[in-house]
Amino acid sequence: MAMKSPHSENPRPFIKLLRRLIKAPAALSIVWPALLIVAGYLAWHHWGADHVADKFYVVDPSLIKITEPPPYVRTDVVESIYQDTAMEGLSLLDPQATAKIAAAFSMHAWVKRVVSVRKLPGGVIDVHLLYRRPVAMVLVEKPDKDNSQDYFFFPVDEQGVLLPTHEFARAEIMQFIHIVVPGVYATGSAGSPFGDARVESAARLAAVLADFREEAGVLSIDVPGDPRINKTPQLELTTTERQASGEVVTRKRFWGSPPGLEPPGESTVEMKLHTLLNSDASEHADLRIASQSTPEPAVESAPRRPQTEATPTSARTPAWTPTGKPVSPIQ
Repeated sequence: MAMKSPHSENPRPFIKLLRRLIKAPAALSIVWPALLIVAGYLAWHHWGADHVADKFYVVDPSLIKITEPPPYVRTDVVESIYQDTAMEGLSLLDPQATAKIAAAFSMHAWVKRVVSVRKLPGGVIDVHLLYRRPVAMVLVEKPDKDNSQDYFFFPVDEQGVLLPTHEFARAEIMQFIHIVVPGVYATGSAGSPFGDARVESAARLAAVLADFREEAGVLSIDVPGDPRINKTPQLELTTTERQASGEVVTRKRFWGSPPGLEPPGESTVEMKLHTLLNSDASEHADLRIASQSTPEPAVESAPRRPQTEATPTSARTPAWTPTGKPVSPIQ
């Protein structure tokens, strides 16, 4: 007669528990589904959610659609932001995803403001941007080891914010108004303020004159004087004028206070601009005093070109630097 195995009398604990649950009251049938739901929920949040998010809901740079950049922005904005920020590991399931994407784009030097960020079906991200516009080139003298002077140019927008220098060719330098401030040098990097109130004041004026550069023959905005004495920078214009004989004459015209900072009694921006465009520089060198021959006009009365249109070098604006030296590359 065969002997019984000791294991047949003592079944495994799991089987023993299973037999007890089968014989348990019907009320325990509710506990089983609840336990399965809780276990599944915990497992999903511990392993499943991260796996699915990483595989199917990561930000894809090819699906980021941004406002079309103007022609002077030649860098790939999306690619540079994607590489320079932590966007590569960002999941669209993150409740802060749109805020993080907006913060990443706002750090780019060409982006003035992020208007909106929207998540669309299919993983598409729509980003509405406002771009900075270059209005002037700041001339900077940089002494070398031989004590000679080299000349470099830093592009700025209307607020005096530095823009990327490597996106402008030599020939394009002459298509902008130059800002000349003695002894000035940039203290910030691209996307940050230039770091000098005189440059920022001149940039505000350059934004007003940018669309009239050729018509008025504006070459540069100069900021003379000691900033410790002149609390409000006083601005001068260097302009060119072609005579009837064909000779091009360079003249100085005193603009005065930056736009919006005029003291009582000084002509407004509109009055100065009208005098600049409609009077002889030899008769009205001081634009702070409005011309009495014509009434005050509105700035919008003069024709404007579209913002993104390239401005060719005019015959009235010959290749020029304040020192008469050849144009140096932008650094």
